[in-house]
Amino acid sequence: MKLKTVLLAGTVLGVAFAAAGASAAEKTEKKASANAATAAAATPLATQAQIDALNKQIQALQSQLQALATQSDAANKAAAESKAAAEKAATSVTTATANLPSITFPNGVPTITSADKAFSFQPVGRIHLDYGYNFQDAKSPDNRANKDITDGFNFRRAYLGFAGKAFNDFTYNVTADFPGRFNQSGRLQTAQLSYNGYKGWIIDVGAMQPAFTFEDSISSNDIGLLERPGINNVVTGLIASEGRVSAGVRTFGENYFADVYLTGDSVNTSPFGSTTVLTSTAGATSSVTSSATTGVADDQKAVFARAAYRPINDEHTIVHVGADVGYMYAPPQTNGVNAAGSHVLSLSERPENRYGGLGSILSTGNINADSVAIYGGELAARYDSFWVQGEGYQIDIQRRKDLSTATSDPSFFGYYAEAGWVLTGQKRNYVANQGAFSAPTVDKPLNPGAGQWGTWEAVVRYSFLNLNSDTWATNTANRVRGGQQEIWSLGLNWYLTPSVRFMLDYQFIDLKKYSSATNNTQVGDNWQSLGGRVQFTF
Repeated sequence: MKLKTVLLAGTVLGVAFAAAGASAAEKTEKKASANAATAAAATPLATQAQIDALNKQIQALQSQLQALATQSDAANKAAAESKAAAEKAATSVTTATANLPSITFPNGVPTITSADKAFSFQPVGRIHLDYGYNFQDAKSPDNRANKDITDGFNFRRAYLGFAGKAFNDFTYNVTADFPGRFNQSGRLQTAQLSYNGYKGWIIDVGAMQPAFTFEDSISSNDIGLLERPGINNVVTGLIASEGRVSAGVRTFGENYFADVYLTGDSVNTSPFGSTTVLTSTAGATSSVTSSATTGVADDQKAVFARAAYRPINDEHTIVHVGADVGYMYAPPQTNGVNAAGSHVLSLSERPENRYGGLGSILSTGNINADSVAIYGGELAARYDSFWVQGEGYQIDIQRRKDLSTATSDPSFFGYYAEAGWVLTGQKRNYVANQGAFSAPTVDKPLNPGAGQWGTWEAVVRYSFLNLNSDTWATNTANRVRGGQQEIWSLGLNWYLTPSVRFMLDYQFIDLKKYSSATNNTQVGDNWQSLGGRVQFTF
């Protein structure tokens, strides 16, 4: 009974609390609804004000954006125009720069080359300063023609000029020489134009030293001793010496060389001759001979050819065989056509040194000549750093017998043999377009700090020259007693750089010469000579 009463009472209380809670929730909901309605009534007025303000701000921002867009367009246009102008200027500068010549310094020599490589220009020079001393013993009796041979300094060569290329296929070289101790005016050494448009062919014209004989085809910068052999100086002096007006062609390849040239006088030969003129004195029964310079003398005219072949030509070994022929068909006219001495030649030579400006000792004197023939051969070889070369030549002169009492034609000859060894192991080079050797390579120029001492070379030569002919002929007019010389030369060359060389030579000279065609007194001499050279080229 009590349990039921308790359960019933609990149920009644639960219902009462639930009803009370529902009533309170309803009141709360109604109050919230009233508040929301109040807020909703106030909201529309605040939002419209904000929208208006935002619209004004948006309009202001749009105006600013429009202004910025306008400024940006102007800036972009200006930038584009500036870029186009800069590109145009850069193109103009590039074009202008591309047309400018370049200046380079190969081997330290300033060289100007056109943009298209068709033209070039560079200064050239060759300075050879010699000093020598001759050791002569006293003689008793002393009949020597040269009792005190000149010692001292001599500018053997002092070339200054320019060279280069023109129109791709032409090369040019213009050089003056200021040699000796007393030469104050200089002389034209070279004025040469060459065409190189055909591979393996060169056409030369101008004043030059054309390639005749092996030794003379080697540059004076590269020869093994201070001077060339006497026989080479004599034969080239007749038809192919330096400054010789010439025109010719040469061809060359891997194993061959050949050339042919027409030559005239040297440009340094005076063109004026003395002509003997016979005049009559009015009313007199005899004529009077007078001499006057009446005009320009005729140039000599000559032709020569040289050919060489290399049967062996590899990295280690070169063998060179060659032949040379020359013919002077019109000796120089120095006087009237039919005057005595009108076409005279004189062969002369110095003892293979030029110390102190030493003059000629061997000399044939004047020979009336109708023509001159020269012929000879050349042989050379190189095996690594060792090299040898030798030549021999004959000179046959046909006299003008109508102007002389001589009845025979004189002949002269000479030869030499030379050998060298590059002590530092380099090789002498071979120049194909000259058909001859050049200096050894200087692959380690002087630099003591790096242990480099340049290139060293030892050279020895024997040479013989005979300018005597019909020495004991019964007809003394046939006698030519120009003299005979034999020379042993020892040389040491130090190539400090490709442009600088020191040379030291020692000579044993034996010269025999009669006083004249009719006097058998010996006026020759034998002596020793020491000489050196400082050489600089560019």
